[in-house]
Amino acid sequence: MKNQQKKTRMFNKLNGIRLMALALFAFTFFSCSSDDDAVSNNNNPQEDLYAVYWRVNTPDGRTNYVSLVNEIMSGAVDASQALEVSGKSRFFAPENADYFVIGDGENMTFTRYNINQENQTIEPGESFSLTNQGVTSLQKRNVFLSETKAYYIDNTQGQIVIWNPEEMVITGSFDLPAEFADGYQGFSTQLGFGDYQVNGNQMLIPVGWVNFANNTHLDKTGLAVVDVENDQVLSYNEDTRCALAVETAFMPNGDVYYGVSERYHFSTEARENEDCGCILKVAAGANDFDQDYDPNFMNQIEGKKVGIGLTNSPKMNHGYVKVLDTSILPWSPDVEAINYYGLVWETYEINLPENEIIRKVDRPLAPSYSENLYTFDGIQYGAIKVSDDEQYKVIEYNTDGSYVEGLDVPGYISNMQRLHKAI
Repeated sequence: MKNQQKKTRMFNKLNGIRLMALALFAFTFFSCSSDDDAVSNNNNPQEDLYAVYWRVNTPDGRTNYVSLVNEIMSGAVDASQALEVSGKSRFFAPENADYFVIGDGENMTFTRYNINQENQTIEPGESFSLTNQGVTSLQKRNVFLSETKAYYIDNTQGQIVIWNPEEMVITGSFDLPAEFADGYQGFSTQLGFGDYQVNGNQMLIPVGWVNFANNTHLDKTGLAVVDVENDQVLSYNEDTRCALAVETAFMPNGDVYYGVSERYHFSTEARENEDCGCILKVAAGANDFDQDYDPNFMNQIEGKKVGIGLTNSPKMNHGYVKVLDTSILPWSPDVEAINYYGLVWETYEINLPENEIIRKVDRPLAPSYSENLYTFDGIQYGAIKVSDDEQYKVIEYNTDGSYVEGLDVPGYISNMQRLHKAI
């Protein structure tokens, strides 16, 4: 752990579809109806092993796959070797742990799947249910703290559920501030889609609020600081300079920056503002937003008015924000909010400590929703759509903003993790 900083990942939605072929040479086919069989994959156990979670859209909704590959910068995913995952699901996995966890969003269960490195099979393991904790919806909010301890951050009840990934049992829970529970003052609570920062024994959890029925939001951002050793909330503070600032970029020294959620554009109140775009900072070890940090940055981009989101860039201390191309879609309360999910957002690089826009990044227009980024051995990866028939590629980012295309995937890449690092 560098600078006593843990970067933990929470992963995106998981549903599954049928396996399409029988595995050969004594490996057996696994379906969701059987907990005794395993899915085989033609991978080399002496190489790195990655799990790629991807989805396709069907007339009945989404269907998802989990595929194992040894290489993410070449080749193609073989759908016939993919694991079926039923229902509305989530995928969670710590790096280099030789397992992953499926969260079933229909029956609120977590199931562990072990990776047999000797023969490269996926073997279903133990499960537990979250229903007794009152969880009614699963989100991408799981934090692995150790081999035997993880947090699931539940906004439906405003709580953290503590569970043991090794034994697959719930070991406890504790309440977050009332502002985190869904329905607070009639609003839906919005948490980030990215990582959660843990410095030493403290974890930071930001929160914002949107009322989708009334198309309104609360014009502030909340921040809870949690003691991950003693399982308790240490503090809660709010900042009215920037609303819905819950998307994260982490600095090597432990500082964290928070950009505006894509859910912001669902508020007609927000789209009545001519100029939108802000970032909040929490210094390493602090329990509140830094009041000396200027949250505004859009005045540095001539002719642009609206900026949202935030992710790390490959360059140290830099991040990426999304800026609306108003020549394609105006920022207006008269526009249907769902249209801002379209490919209408440019990418700009920002020096976060200096709050300085560096340049517009040469890449295709993007949707508003948060980009999934993955870092292995200091190299940053993402995904890009390469065809109208939902074909995607893994990409490796360069520090100059360019990227190199890699693995072909026949669907949207929702998640990716390295399960095993070759020795």
